[in-house]
Amino acid sequence: RKPVTVRFDANVNGLPWRFEAETSSVTLLPGEVRTVYYKLTNTSDRETVGIANYGVSPDLAGGFFSKIQCFCFTDQTLQPGETREEAVVFFVDPAIEKSPDARIINTITLSYTFFPSKTQPKPL
Repeated sequence: RKPVTVRFDANVNGLPWRFEAETSSVTLLPGEVRTVYYKLTNTSDRETVGIANYGVSPDLAGGFFSKIQCFCFTDQTLQPGETREEAVVFFVDPAIEKSPDARIINTITLSYTFFPSKTQPKPL
């Protein structure tokens, strides 16, 4: 079995948040389940709600990258100044090693971008 490196990219668009992964990358074997934490901080003085879009690159790797648990599945509400850690639990499907095109992939990038959620708190 050939190890795969998963890189983590964290971005924010339109929210007063800081968002970063605990590590820039991990190396794992296909089928091995990993947990990586991301830190979210609301830098504003008001409650905000965000939702994360994600992407996997190269595109061909997307079909082999599986998230078991992810903060991207639901809205995230942060109180003023709140910092929180959120997990993503994932694995790379061992079928990647049998794919003639995908088996040459040795690095996958998981990229998240937080945007304001359509469910924003009501002003007081």
